[in-house]
Amino acid sequence: MSIDDQVPTEPPEPPPARREEIFGQGPAVIWFEAWPVLVTLGLIWIVFAAQLASAPLGLEERMLSYGAFHPGNFRDGLWWTPLTSMFLHAGWLHVVMNSAALVALGPGIAQRLGRDAFGGLLFGGLYVGCGLAGVALAGLMMPDAWLLGASGAICGLWGAGARLVGPGREELHPIFSKAVGRSALSFLVMNLVVVVAAGAYGLASQQGLILVSWQAHLGGFVLGLLLVGVLPVRFHWLKGLRGA
Repeated sequence: MSIDDQVPTEPPEPPPARREEIFGQGPAVIWFEAWPVLVTLGLIWIVFAAQLASAPLGLEERMLSYGAFHPGNFRDGLWWTPLTSMFLHAGWLHVVMNSAALVALGPGIAQRLGRDAFGGLLFGGLYVGCGLAGVALAGLMMPDAWLLGASGAICGLWGAGARLVGPGREELHPIFSKAVGRSALSFLVMNLVVVVAAGAYGLASQQGLILVSWQAHLGGFVLGLLLVGVLPVRFHWLKGLRGA
């Protein structure tokens, strides 16, 4: 049979869309898709810059009085303080540590929720929701304490990230799994280290005992574990994988 008589074959199908794993991407791609993290980080530093600028004018104390959370003030009508307290910080070390944790924990969650405006809203809802859960638990357990800082919200990202099955995947570990248990153990150990280190630093520097609200951390972490299971998975490359 001649070559002309042969039945033409169809061209091979293109390979399926590749899952772009987070750690296989360049920094520019990661931060383009994780822009909600940059927005959150920017808000934190804008507020901190305002704190620094207001200090020489004697206004920082007023910012803290009306922005930090205290259960008594909340009952007296300062209803916005559970939210505003997430963006206030007690000093350079506080804001730098929280910023580093946000940069480490945020991108994977932001990519999972989508790089469009709706994805940004989902990330913001998760972040704020976990922060509010932390404030609520700390307020119940420490009725006389002042609270400020983003760590409750950031611990929510830690809890959510504990359930991700590897970078760039949409599956989740069950809450009661060994992987989540290991993350929970590391979370508890880290909190113990931070609480002890902060107390020791306060005493050594003669600032008095510095209290770290592990209650706020715990509230955020637990809600993050739960919420990530109900939020939609919106990686931009899933459309190609699902043939939509």
